[in-house]
Parts: sequence; structure tokens; C-alpha cells
Amino acid sequence: MPKLRRHCLSGLIDEPLTERHIQAIWYDIDLRPDNLETRGGEPVKVVHPGVWNLESGPDFTGAVLEIGRERQRVKGDVEVHISPSDWTCHGHAKDPAYGNVAAHVTWLGGPEPPDLPPNAVSIWLGKAKASEPGFSPEQIDVGAYPFSKLPVTDRPCHALIGKDPGISREILLEAGSLRIAAKSRRLKTILAKRAGERMQVFYEETMNALGYKKNSKAFRRIAESVPYDAIASEPENAAAAFLAASGFVEWQRSGFRPNNSPDARLARAGEIFSTTGIMYLAEVASFGRKACAAMLHTLTSHGLMGRGRAAAVIANVILPFAIAEGRVDTCPEWLPPEDISQPVRLMASRLFGRDHNPCALYASNGMLIQGLLHIFRNFCLQSHPDCGECELSRDSRRNTAENETEVKANAS
Repeated sequence: MPKLRRHCLSGLIDEPLTERHIQAIWYDIDLRPDNLETRGGEPVKVVHPGVWNLESGPDFTGAVLEIGRERQRVKGDVEVHISPSDWTCHGHAKDPAYGNVAAHVTWLGGPEPPDLPPNAVSIWLGKAKASEPGFSPEQIDVGAYPFSKLPVTDRPCHALIGKDPGISREILLEAGSLRIAAKSRRLKTILAKRAGERMQVFYEETMNALGYKKNSKAFRRIAESVPYDAIASEPENAAAAFLAASGFVEWQRSGFRPNNSPDARLARAGEIFSTTGIMYLAEVASFGRKACAAMLHTLTSHGLMGRGRAAAVIANVILPFAIAEGRVDTCPEWLPPEDISQPVRLMASRLFGRDHNPCALYASNGMLIQGLLHIFRNFCLQSHPDCGECELSRDSRRNTAENETEVKANAS
């Protein structure tokens, strides 16, 4: 959390101001000033403020700005600070995670940091906000951000899909099946190239899932350097072998609680492969509710893995592996629900609106969660904020028009 500071800008503020307040002002169209400029005096239009990043790295990802009177479109991440010098003080220039920052937004003025990424613009947000008399940080409910307060998001997908629970479920199931089918095709290709190494492949894929998003590549590389045959022959040495190999891979260590750090996860991974029956799940041929319950028990019985992560392993590894090997023909309509990630929450907010009921719509079914991830990555990330270019919305409009035509024809 950013440290609490007091700042005054032309008598504007006499209450504590934090970076959280500045993030809220940048994010919320009702708070963000219209007369934004770069430090060089060029006008700035915020097409999209970016996705509020709840993990380590820049404060907002995927922002879209238009700079200058020619309205040159700029896309990238946004980092928010109270003072321009905070960029250098926080060491962001040395962190690759900040290499795609396109805008450095600050409350106070001051010299532009010399080590910003090339072509990144500096925006003095506090100067623009000073033109609003009577503003106070106490007016901002910082706890309401980011999901209770969203930019204007009258998404075509919400109007065409999100208002009909039946259509929504059908679309999410289809999208979830497409996501798992893509994973299965990839695994099928890998298995064909690595004949005789199926257990090693399953082991590598499982390790990849145990690394979570930030360290999935590091966990996979450890699985490659400590092969499954070595783990199977000396299971008691698995954790030590993993930790020894961890010194030769690149880690993302920021943003973790101590008991969930990469080292702690790696130690648990060693115990998982040495004390549970996880590798037997490479033979599963049924994904009914009873079969999934048995898999969850296998993965969580020793307290080494939570139910949400176990459900993610089932959806991202065990089921695609079974489909790739032909033991399962089609995706089930239900899977155990994995943890609700930021992309899932964001996509659901766009599709169903901010006041939707997650439990009623998707949170109890892992297949629907997979569907939201598929739509987010393959449609929303590609088109947003230009929703008019979204293929999902175009297809939905086309289907709606066809349905209306059919209803009129039947009525006549």
C-alpha cells in the first residue's frame, strides 16, 4: 500500500491524498478532468483508462490515449504516482514489467523522470484537477474501486447477450469448450512429437499450472530440468531438487504473501508429487460430478493445494490431456469452479453489468468460468475499447436480427 502523504496544490487539498485516490480519479470518467495535457502542453484524450491491475506491475494495463491535436493514438500501460520522482525512487526503470508504460500520471508537477520508457508521456493530473473548486479526496470512496465503479461501459455484448441468462449460459459453455479444445489440440501436437514421454508431458503441464500465471514458465523450466523419472525414483528428494533447480530460472517474486511465495509454492509442489496420487489423474476417463469430486479429494487431501487451484488443474491440464489422448470425446457441461480471477470478474462485469449475481450466473461452474476467460482473451482483449469491432457483438447482432426475422415470418 502506498504511504499516506499530505500534499497541497494551489490550496486545493488539505486532506490526506494517496495514490489510491489518484488511481480512482484516473479510472473514473466522472472524476477524471477533461482538460488533461502532457507536460509539453499537448492535449490528452482518454479513450480507455486501462484495466485496473490488482497484481504487481503498472497500475493500469492496456490503456488507449489520443495525444496532440492530431489525436495520435497511443496504447500501453499507465503508472500513477504522487510525484514524478516516485518513478525513479520505486525502481520501475529497472523492472521489465514496466517496459510497456505509455503514460506516467502524477498529482504533483516536477521534472519528468529521465528513465521513463521511450515515447512514454507524462501527464500532470493534479494541475487539471485544480480547476475544479471544492474538490476533496474525502469525496472519493476508494474502497469502491475498481469493480463497484466502472467507466461508462454500455457494452454491446451486455445488451445483446448478458440480459438473457439462457443465452448467456449457452454462449459461455460453447466458449469454455472452445478454450479447452484449443488446449487439447496443443497437447495432442506435443504428445505426437514426444512419443513415449506422456508422463513427462503431463508432469510439465501440471507444474506449469502450479506456478500460477506469474511463475508458470519458471515452474515448467524446473520440471524440464528435474524430470519426472527422477521424482518417481526418489520422491523424498523432490522438494530439495526443485529448490536446487530454482536458482537457475527467472522468478516474479513481488506481490506475494510469505506463505504463498514462489519458494513456498515450489516446496509444496515437491510434496504434491511425492505424497499424493496426482500422476494417476493422467488416466482419468470420466468427468462427471462424482469423478471430479474424487479428483478434488486427491489433489487437496494433504492440504497442499486449495480447491480453486485443484479445479484449475482439472480444467487446464487433466481434462485437455484426456481429450488429447481420446479418453474423453466432449467437454462436460459442469466442472468444479476455480478461483475467480481478475479477468473473469472484469469480463463478467462487462457482459452482465456491475450488479450481477456471480453465483447464479457462472461462479459455481468451472466450464462457465473457462468460457468467460475465452471471451475475454479472444474477443474483449482484441477489441476493447472499440467494442463496435468485436466479432462477438457482431455475431450476436446478426443472430438477433435473424431471430427477429424468423419470429416475424412465423407470425405472418
